[in-house]
Amino acid sequence: MLSLLLFTCGGSLSDEQRKQMREKMEENKIVRITEVEILEASFSTGREIVKTLDSLRSDSAKLDSFLKSSKERIRYIEPGRSTARALEQQLIDAYLADESGSLQDNVQKLRNAGGDFDSLLYTKPVVKKLPDGTDHLEGVWNIWLAKKDMVLELTKKK
Repeated sequence: MLSLLLFTCGGSLSDEQRKQMREKMEENKIVRITEVEILEASFSTGREIVKTLDSLRSDSAKLDSFLKSSKERIRYIEPGRSTARALEQQLIDAYLADESGSLQDNVQKLRNAGGDFDSLLYTKPVVKKLPDGTDHLEGVWNIWLAKKDMVLELTKKK
């Protein structure tokens, strides 16, 4: 492809054109990304978003604006509410059933109708310590992430 481009241009590319061509070649370079790297990136991205959400809790206008800009990617679900999707409800039930006392964030790989792994769901439980020392689940942050976005983010870093 490069030689064809050079041949058609007569070999007279400007420095700017050569630079643009090198950048395009770099963008299209094949990079190997493992599932483990994708999961780690999902945890990192989810944690960053939750950190932002926590910092915006005191300003409801900014929080609402941030949530609206997410285009339904971020949802806060409280146990017992009927707004949860089936998978979200299953995860809430799992958090409620956990008796270990240490509710942790989680990433689930999601498959499309064809069975292909195409997105991820990062969940972060919001707990409140009760006077007796036990945790009470107040709700769960659900952050839906596209696998494609995670791969593109990782490709930029390599």
